[in-house]
Amino acid sequence: MGKDNRLTLKLDGTSPSELSMARLGKYLSALSDLYGSVDAVHFKDVSEGSACLNTWVDNQSSYNAVIQRSISQAATSGSSYLKLVSLLAQDGFEAKIINQDKVTILEFPSFNEEAPLIIRKKGRVQGKLYNVGGKDDSAPVKLEGANGETYHCEATPALAAKLGALLFKQLRVSGDSEWIKKDGKWKLKKLIIDSYEVLEKSNLKTAFKALQNASGNQWKEEDDAQAILKALRALNCE
Repeated sequence: MGKDNRLTLKLDGTSPSELSMARLGKYLSALSDLYGSVDAVHFKDVSEGSACLNTWVDNQSSYNAVIQRSISQAATSGSSYLKLVSLLAQDGFEAKIINQDKVTILEFPSFNEEAPLIIRKKGRVQGKLYNVGGKDDSAPVKLEGANGETYHCEATPALAAKLGALLFKQLRVSGDSEWIKKDGKWKLKKLIIDSYEVLEKSNLKTAFKALQNASGNQWKEEDDAQAILKALRALNCE
C-alpha cells in the first residue's frame, strides 16, 4: 500500500456508525469521479474522527494527477465536484480532503454556502480594450466595462494581432463564454472571442439629440440627471 500517497475525505457532522452503507456508497462514487485515475486509486476504510473516507494511490505520478484534478474540478465547478458538494449540502456536512500529513488539499463550502454555478453559452460583452498579450496559442484579452469591471477574454494569436491595433477603442466581442453565479450575481469568467466590432462613440451633443429623437420623446423634459447619464453611457458616449 502507498503509505505516502494517502488521501482522506473528512466528513464533519457524522461518524462511521451513523453513515449508512447506501450513503457511503454515494460518497465513494462521487469521490471516485472527483479523483479520476480509477485504476490507481484504492479505498482503504472508514475511520473515526467524524467520518474519514481513507484512500491510497498506487504511485506518485497518479497521486499528483489526482490532486491536480481535484483542485481543477473545484476551481472550475466541474460536475464531479458539484456532485460531491450537492451530497454535502443535502446532509448538512462540512468536509475537506487531507493528505497523510493532515495538510488540507481541498476544502468544500459549508452546507449553508451557495456553491458557485457556471453556465456556458454564446455571449458578448462590450467595453474599452486595454490589454492584449501573451505568447501562447490563446492570448489573454481584457476589456474595461462601463462600471469599471474587467472582462477576461481570450483570442487566437491571429485575432489578437488584429485586436492589438485597436487598443483603447470601444469594442463589442462575441464568442463562447462561461458565466459564474455566486451570491446571486452573474459574472463573466471567460469569453473566447470569435468575432468583434468597433463601437462608434458619440459626443454628448450628438447622443443627447439621439435621445430626444427616440421613440416617445420622453427625454425633452427629463429631470433625472442620473437617468440621462445612464442612457448616454449605454450609447458609449465620452
